Amino acid sequence: MSMTGKKCLGSQAKATIAKVYHHIKKEKETGIINLTDVMWRTAQAVGYSECIITSILNEKQEDGECTSTDTTEETTTTPTNDINSQTKEIIARVYHHMKIEAEIENVRYLKNAKSPSRRTAQAVGYSQRTVFKIIKEEKLACADTSFMAQDITSIFKPPSKRKRICPKSTMDNYDLSLLRKTIISYQTKNHEMPTLKELKEIVSEKTGFDGCKETLRKILYDSGFEWSTADNHKLLVERHDIQMLRFRYLKELQKYRDEGRYIVFTDNYYVETSTRKEKKKENGTSKGVIIIHAGGCQGFVPNACLIYETDSASDDSLNFNNYKQWLTSQLLPNLPENAAIVMNNENCVFENCPDPNSSKSFMHVWLTERNIEYEQTMNKVELYDLILKGKGTFKSHTIEELVRSKGFQVLRLPPHHPDLNPMEHIWRVLKKDVVLKNVEQELTSNLNLIKERIEMIECSLWEYACRQVVDAEHQYMKYFDDRL
Repeated sequence: MSMTGKKCLGSQAKATIAKVYHHIKKEKETGIINLTDVMWRTAQAVGYSECIITSILNEKQEDGECTSTDTTEETTTTPTNDINSQTKEIIARVYHHMKIEAEIENVRYLKNAKSPSRRTAQAVGYSQRTVFKIIKEEKLACADTSFMAQDITSIFKPPSKRKRICPKSTMDNYDLSLLRKTIISYQTKNHEMPTLKELKEIVSEKTGFDGCKETLRKILYDSGFEWSTADNHKLLVERHDIQMLRFRYLKELQKYRDEGRYIVFTDNYYVETSTRKEKKKENGTSKGVIIIHAGGCQGFVPNACLIYETDSASDDSLNFNNYKQWLTSQLLPNLPENAAIVMNNENCVFENCPDPNSSKSFMHVWLTERNIEYEQTMNKVELYDLILKGKGTFKSHTIEELVRSKGFQVLRLPPHHPDLNPMEHIWRVLKKDVVLKNVEQELTSNLNLIKERIEMIECSLWEYACRQVVDAEHQYMKYFDDRL
């Protein structure tokens, strides 16, 4: 008999033991079974000592829980996946105990007794089918070992943990921009950060956000905010590194404006063209197109629109070769002299680099092209280590060096700040028009629709979008001033 302490038992196991006790007690009181003491028989059945069972019963009584069971057909149909291994072990012990009792000869009360599985189901409060599944699981685990009812070990696997579904953000870049501006304006006006409850009410009113507070908390965390403890209270604050990146960006941008440079903003946008759920279920993906474009207060840069087909909205679709080809052939030749290009920092396009599964020949070519020394006798793990060391430099500077070699300046948009890119306003307008018409149309039709709609966007919309961005820049600078 197991002498495991009560503290090691979970609430589910304790409840099952209590049910077994009350079932055995009822059998004795009704005269169905006339064997020894109820507590002793319960201890024999569940495999725990009498003092542990007594302690569990007292605990249940103090909590006011009714644990008595009925000998009728009422049993719970809890799936076996929801029963922990400890409870399964107890149910298996009870079943084997009931089976031994049924095999005892010259016991008159067992002449018309129910089957061990039926009695076990009534005792533990689970269905007979659940008992059968547990016994089957036990037999499979003990197929190669001799088994005794009183020597059951923890052979049952714990139920598989359900994967926690991360809360999904119901906000697009435009709404995220509005969320950040709401927080900054609230702090600038009230000289304090809003609580999560206050912020949820404001955001729900402005954007129609229908998520819970925990979803909003995750969105804020992913947007560069964190909780700081002060005076035993948790306060929502913006991360210092995010603030510094924004401050440096705004100072550099103002410098270029003072120099009379024309500011050009670039961005990419994914448009899904297969909206039917049936198509998604067939292959798990949906066709779409990537749009890369650039513009400023005077409108789109002429002949700078690139649209191509893709299978997903992943960053891999916007690869280095496509982006570099777009820069050299479409954007840079059509820019005015002395322009400054603002690139989206969150969707930086980097050069394709070898990964640990790449061939050694590809690694050799990559290292040779970048004048990184290596030995032919090196294995892949050594070559990949050299690639990792040189990867950061080439990933972060290849595009910027290309742009500067043509006489233009480059600025990286601070992370989590789509509100500082006027193209977000343009994409929002494009999305409304395209999505409304984008129902069960072929890819060619959608490409024509997107190109047609882009050509229809007037300079007045760009002027409005740029004014919105400038207002946001001033608000951020005011935020820094108010904090001094």
